[in-house]
Amino acid sequence: ASLIFLLLIALRRTMRAPTRGLLTGFRWDSLGKLASLIFLGLFAVRYTGGLFAWVTENRLERPAYRVVSRLTDGVEVRRYEAYTVAETTVKASFKEATSAGFRLCAGYLFGKNSPRASIGLLRRSLPASAGEKMEMTAPVRQSVAPRGRREVKVSFLMSKKRTLGSLPVPRDAKVKLRSVPAHFAAFKRFNGPPPTDAVVAKKEAVVLKALAETGGVAAVRPVAGGETLVYGYHDPFLVPSLLRRNEVGVMVEGPGAK
Repeated sequence: ASLIFLLLIALRRTMRAPTRGLLTGFRWDSLGKLASLIFLGLFAVRYTGGLFAWVTENRLERPAYRVVSRLTDGVEVRRYEAYTVAETTVKASFKEATSAGFRLCAGYLFGKNSPRASIGLLRRSLPASAGEKMEMTAPVRQSVAPRGRREVKVSFLMSKKRTLGSLPVPRDAKVKLRSVPAHFAAFKRFNGPPPTDAVVAKKEAVVLKALAETGGVAAVRPVAGGETLVYGYHDPFLVPSLLRRNEVGVMVEGPGAK
């Protein structure tokens, strides 16, 4: 409110002109100053809101893991504990699948679900208000099928407070619930906007190169035919790209990942 008040004052002062003519004596230099003031104001609003969203999203529940080894180029090998996800599979390009999959999983999380006790036609006839709204978590997980298959799995982590059997049933048949067992994965972390196909391929190459450089008893190998994992931890619209955390990785196996 105070920012808008200051802008109005600046506009009033800028638009003042003598009565002898509308343009005579118009202070064009002040117009540039006003434009700069408006730009700075919008910049401040954008990044203040973005910083608030970043802080808030950093407090969201995340899957538990420990780093078992650090490889070259900042690649980490992690051991994840088991967790549950709400997941959908979309056959489309990475960008299209991410958008469509996010909407489906977010819909389930924010109420498009039914109590597990209600089944069959009864469950589907329940009003939308009967759905349970659950807590948001991070990251949004994307599993990209090996090259040659246009298929992306998008999933949301479910709170560790809930078991698979206690979660409500998705109303949309495209959304499935499943348990992800404990596993090892290697990730490359970086900041920036949501990654494109090219960026994902580049970061995956960094991970695979780091894994290839391990050897002997410490060798860490990617799972044969495994998917490419893409994790996003922050809102792609509110949080400035400089602060957004992204990760690209692969599932791994081997003596060095025990």
